Amino acid sequence: MASLPLLPNSAPKLVGIARLASEGESLRQGHEVEYFTLPVRSLLNRCTVERMPFTWTINPYRGCEFACKYCYARYTHQFMEMRDGIEFEQKIFVKQHASDLLRQELRQVKHGEEIAIATATDPYQRLVLVPDEPIRWAVASEAFCRDS
Repeated sequence: MASLPLLPNSAPKLVGIARLASEGESLRQGHEVEYFTLPVRSLLNRCTVERMPFTWTINPYRGCEFACKYCYARYTHQFMEMRDGIEFEQKIFVKQHASDLLRQELRQVKHGEEIAIATATDPYQRLVLVPDEPIRWAVASEAFCRDS
């Protein structure tokens, strides 16, 4: 005999980044990987850990389709109420308006401060093209070498 839920709609209400992620628009699907938009207020993050050789970080995505088993960033999808570890590599969230945000936020970076790009995910997901700016990339994708 099936049991009835104690309360109607007893699923927890999503808030914060979990709500934003659930409302993301699908951008592309294939190879069991889906890309979604993620509205954000900022792209540049200050790094206050003294042992790090950089002052700022930029992570243009949440999630990474390369599925490196050693990746330390997998837990970050839990903040979006995604508890299945496979979702980190199958649901990639692209931060919206990244270039516009970055143009605005670069004003707060002082001369000599370094910015690390993609400290929690590969900066070259298959969805995007390499920008024209001369930037050093540390990537897991062979496509980067082909396309750059």
